[in-house]
Amino acid sequence: MKKTVFDKLTSKYQKDLLKSLNEFVAINSVYDESSVSEKDPFGVGVSSALHYIADLAKKDGFDVNVYDNKVTEILYGRGKKNLTILAHADVVPAGTGWNQPPFKVVERKDVLYGRGVADDKGPLLATYYALKALRDNGYLGGYQIRFLVGGNEESGSLCMEHYFHTLKKEQPTLGFSPDSDFPLIYAEKGIINFEISHKLKIPGLISIDGGVASNAVIERCEVKFELNNDFLNFIMKNYHRDEAEIHTEDDITTVIFHGKAAHGALPELGINAGTRAIICLAEFTKDPLLVQLKKAFASLDGSGYGCKGVSKNMGHNSSNVGLIKLENDVLTVVTNFRYVETCDRNELVTNMKNSFKPFAFKILAEHKLLFYPKDNVLISTLLKSYQDETGDYRSEPLAIGGGTYAKEADNVVAFGMQFPGWESNMHSPGEAMKKEDLFKGMSIYARAIVDLGKLLKDED
Repeated sequence: MKKTVFDKLTSKYQKDLLKSLNEFVAINSVYDESSVSEKDPFGVGVSSALHYIADLAKKDGFDVNVYDNKVTEILYGRGKKNLTILAHADVVPAGTGWNQPPFKVVERKDVLYGRGVADDKGPLLATYYALKALRDNGYLGGYQIRFLVGGNEESGSLCMEHYFHTLKKEQPTLGFSPDSDFPLIYAEKGIINFEISHKLKIPGLISIDGGVASNAVIERCEVKFELNNDFLNFIMKNYHRDEAEIHTEDDITTVIFHGKAAHGALPELGINAGTRAIICLAEFTKDPLLVQLKKAFASLDGSGYGCKGVSKNMGHNSSNVGLIKLENDVLTVVTNFRYVETCDRNELVTNMKNSFKPFAFKILAEHKLLFYPKDNVLISTLLKSYQDETGDYRSEPLAIGGGTYAKEADNVVAFGMQFPGWESNMHSPGEAMKKEDLFKGMSIYARAIVDLGKLLKDED
């Protein structure tokens, strides 16, 4: 396809984009409870990432505010209307299975690898340099642009809760978030992260520990048991070595259950080592609480606890066990549940509470269901921006199970930056972004900012 005006405009910023991406990915911005403090509410690494973006924008001449090490706000222009962009600096844990250091950008055959290159550090920087290119070349004016970089998208989005509700900042007039797929997302499932817990004392069972985040399929779950030949024989009889690995030391047997990582929005693409461990222990011990959990989590659509749902637009409900822990004889399970627009949220919660009795039930976080008609002006404008810049008129707007940053504000939808036909391995080992896609994303976002800006001017 012939180079567009915005391809030519943004091409001058490609080297700066790659340099910044290398520096940004090198910051381990995983939520780190061990370094959480009043000064660093999401951990030292996240604060460092937020200040990296703040310093970059200040150096480039933007007005910048950092709010309580939760959100970095980059501002340009004035006006009654605002165009707001939401991106996030935090990333999910690296996990295992990488062929390289995860917090280093490695390029192979024009593909960039590293934690965050696709979610969301690469898209964030592509959007930032698109904005800078427009500012430098006089394309902006007549409205305010807010570029909001949050530090807690992967662990509950408390960053945007702070910005819009605690600080009571104005909601967007129009906006987008580069936190998903092209061409754009018009519908997102509602999300309920819930925790169940109960005292569990089984002779010989010492601990269970699995999972790194509620929205990721557990790829490794460790079970410690006092040395028990019956348990060892049960494992060896029912599990292959690549499913359950046995280690014995000092009269303690450690069984490491292996699975396959995947995004919690698509649990069917992974194999959950945590539920594999629950099933094993339920079948071996016959403990009624574990048997209850085995039945509850047997299906990935929530039907095991009365929360099945299907819709034409959004598919079916999904259920992912993301965290399992048995410590001091208390079993805790955190589940990431997603539901379609045909379901009633209150009815779902009632069914959960009833199905999991006698477990204590607690909702940890919720993200509202998002649904825009395809003829909505925000949807149609962004779709046209994508089409005009790529020549792709075949790809349709998407309805997804993944919750994006767009849910954290009004009048915002997810817009890129994973292109059709490319699998970026977000939340998995080997996260990747094609270099040409990174550059094309920059030109798409530049055009989209201009196109949405025209709408804001027209509204005045």
